[in-house]
Amino acid sequence: MALIIVAGASGQHAAVVHEAAVLSGLEVLGFATLGDEAPPFNTPWLGRLEAIAAAGIAQGHRFHIACGANALRRTWSEALLAQGAMLQSVVHPAALVSPSARIGDGCTVLAGAILGTRAVLGRGVILNHACSVDHDGQVGDYANICPGARFGGAVRAGAEVFVGMNATVLQGLALGDKAVIGAGAVVTRDVPGGVTVVGVPARPMERRPG
Repeated sequence: MALIIVAGASGQHAAVVHEAAVLSGLEVLGFATLGDEAPPFNTPWLGRLEAIAAAGIAQGHRFHIACGANALRRTWSEALLAQGAMLQSVVHPAALVSPSARIGDGCTVLAGAILGTRAVLGRGVILNHACSVDHDGQVGDYANICPGARFGGAVRAGAEVFVGMNATVLQGLALGDKAVIGAGAVVTRDVPGGVTVVGVPARPMERRPG
């Protein structure tokens, strides 16, 4: 069955996903968008996702939400599932995925990403270029792991976590739901849900007055 890729605001991430999908052997029917503009791709534009959903024609189709915003990716994924649609994962052929790892529906695993032994991805997770989740790692639904980020073994990341470029999370640590790890940070202790940490070692970001 053909795949429909849903492009976010800029369409840039969707272009990367489209290339990965084609290289992995998936057939792409076309693009739907979250805005009014068609993405600059040769693949046919099918219109706004909102219109497709309102028309009730999503049922039975496979979708991939190519949008880096975690909350928005969750909202549209769950809306489509409620209409009987299916979420298709896209795994670039240049990713390294352990045969004992598990990938949830609607995930993106891009070139150079490594998913280690017994690691588990929830629904709608993004593993971006050259990031790694080591053995026994767990990444919750709709998390986004940016290029070059590294998880040591048995790291547990909650739902909608965002990990910036080249950040490092030491083995065995836990990141609570919606935690944000700044680019280049080195996380040496658990991070509570909803907290943003930055720096080396990573510490909670101070709130500016006003």
